[in-house]
Amino acid sequence: MEGDKSATEPDREDVKAFAMPLHMVEKDMSFEERKNLLLLNQIIVFILNTSHYMTDLIYALYYLSNCEGTGEVKDGEGQDKLGQQDSNIVDQLSQIRKQLYTLAAQFRSNFRQMLDESNMASLDSAPKFRKLIDRNLICVLGVINELLISEMKSISEPLSMQLHNCLMGFANIYQFLRKVPIHHQYKITKPQLDVLLKALGQELIPSWKYQLDLLNFKLFNLLASHPSIVAQYRDATGDTVSDVRDGPGFKRFVTWLKDEIVGKAAF
Repeated sequence: MEGDKSATEPDREDVKAFAMPLHMVEKDMSFEERKNLLLLNQIIVFILNTSHYMTDLIYALYYLSNCEGTGEVKDGEGQDKLGQQDSNIVDQLSQIRKQLYTLAAQFRSNFRQMLDESNMASLDSAPKFRKLIDRNLICVLGVINELLISEMKSISEPLSMQLHNCLMGFANIYQFLRKVPIHHQYKITKPQLDVLLKALGQELIPSWKYQLDLLNFKLFNLLASHPSIVAQYRDATGDTVSDVRDGPGFKRFVTWLKDEIVGKAAF
């Protein structure tokens, strides 16, 4: 699967399906109304990518639990060693994963409720949606991501580095959005708005999404190659012959994994 981007998790929602359609920005709108809708569009894309980020952190915790459960580490020469199972660590990781699952489900429920109840044309819609990603969420995801970065170094250095890249991108966009004068009482010019939209829509968010896609790709390569996880899949489904690392077998494996781990918490 190396280099095959089609091997990433299927059925990740296309964020464009949720983003505000640009035809809603009408010519007779005031500048403040256009500013609100255009910034809201980028905020919604950020929210949806944050949802995908949370899902991949759940998968990463599941993968780490299976590695810890089999005592799988690497020594300085890169040779696999099997150690005694540390049930306490596995239990702790399981609890963290359950807590993140609950947080992700609530985050997505709040987002759907806001979509249903909000007047998108209202000048307070963009500030309202921006508050969905608050300091508490940032802290929780930061702590979990840092834990994964640290623990993954002895298992998969590339995955550890990718987790670092995703955390940095997430934090950068959050900090950028905090500084954007999004409330209608703060006045900015059209050139200033164009600069903000370009930074978000053409630089920060696309760059972060690329890092998230790489994380998803690397993570599912590892999940589909882990003997214990594959054995669980085969026991649960009765599929004892297909290659779960590629093609239809991989898609069936990911579908099972999604139902098994994230279920209704995913978009």
